[in-house]
Amino acid sequence: MRQGAVENRDVIVDAARKLFVEQGPGVSKRAIAKEAGVGVATASRHFPGRVELIDAISARALADIETVIDEALTSFDESPRDAWRGAAHAIGEMKLAVLAQALFGALSASAEGGTHEVGEIIGNRAAGLRRVYEPLVDKAKAAKLCPAEATALDIHLGLAVITRPVVETAVSEKYFSEIQQELLDVTLEGLESRARREP
Repeated sequence: MRQGAVENRDVIVDAARKLFVEQGPGVSKRAIAKEAGVGVATASRHFPGRVELIDAISARALADIETVIDEALTSFDESPRDAWRGAAHAIGEMKLAVLAQALFGALSASAEGGTHEVGEIIGNRAAGLRRVYEPLVDKAKAAKLCPAEATALDIHLGLAVITRPVVETAVSEKYFSEIQQELLDVTLEGLESRARREP
């Protein structure tokens, strides 16, 4: 793929991700193309259907998580608790729950995406999440920061639920982000406490 084509593809994915989060699953290809600064024909050439676009967005989100976890793994042995908590907070700040909700809504509404394609995307991302999280979760278990029974998907889904965005109001804007960070810290403390009680 030519450099310009790769750049166009990346810009379209970034624009679509932003709009899915902001506007939900019904965002149009025309709106995505406009946000990306490309024509609808260019967007359609890269992503003929909604399913291909959603696959690319979810793959990019997984790559972002992998970057955070790779960084945490490089400093884990030096400071396990800081690396574990830093990764959890960084992933939480990605607000992946609202993206996942929008993507699943778009997949469900997509007439062109059959059950097989949707199931394949979900299966691929779940396998990817397990692959990406497991090295960090295994280290956290060994350091007694996470209970032995916790799985990679438990941790990911927990982070998503705790940091899920709420409807923006003056009150939520002022207080909710701080409360979410505190809830995340309480959850991490709870995981660590459970791990330390294990034999």
